[in-house]
Amino acid sequence: MRTARDLLDVALQAVPGAQAREGQHLMAEAVEASLRSGEHLLVQAGTGTGKSLGYLVPALASGKRVVVATATKALQAQLVDKDLPRLVDALTEVLGRRPRFALAKGRSNYACLQQVHQGPGAREPDEQEGLWEGPTSMMGQQVVKLREWAAEAVTGDRDEVPFPVNDRAWRQISVTARECLGKARCPHGVDCFAELARTRSAHADVVVTNHALLAIDAISDA
Repeated sequence: MRTARDLLDVALQAVPGAQAREGQHLMAEAVEASLRSGEHLLVQAGTGTGKSLGYLVPALASGKRVVVATATKALQAQLVDKDLPRLVDALTEVLGRRPRFALAKGRSNYACLQQVHQGPGAREPDEQEGLWEGPTSMMGQQVVKLREWAAEAVTGDRDEVPFPVNDRAWRQISVTARECLGKARCPHGVDCFAELARTRSAHADVVVTNHALLAIDAISDA
């Protein structure tokens, strides 16, 4: 069985320009031991140590469900778009399995198909705080573009919209958890972007989320 130190060396070979750092190896070993024992671990490491790989490698190798919570969307994007895909490719052969990862966000970060298709329960123009001035207004044009995008989108994630979108326009095609009809009641429940994201998270080895969603989950009864 390969140790976290060995696996980190394998992973570093897949990262262009990466160099082995003793601090990074020590961190990987400490995270590995913590995951195995269940004890708490606090790590402080300076800039340039390679902290992301230091915890992701033992997390992927642990065989456990690991939740990684970040403070910023930028770090989330780095982990999901760059670090994890590269690490999974590098470690699959060594581990004898292909680890899975997923990104978990709050429901309002995903387009709501019920709002997109203006089905029962969708907001009426008079509920839109006076912002809707028809499909030819600047707001209306952006909402129309968003609806067209959502009809073809794969994940429905706001961060994947290929054009600038303001909060008010996004509000017209999304809902909060409190506003959601629920998977069982919604006509689009089977295809719901937010529900599909939850399903991916339920089957992932590593789930990347943010501090806010983690805290909400911790204090809720769900």
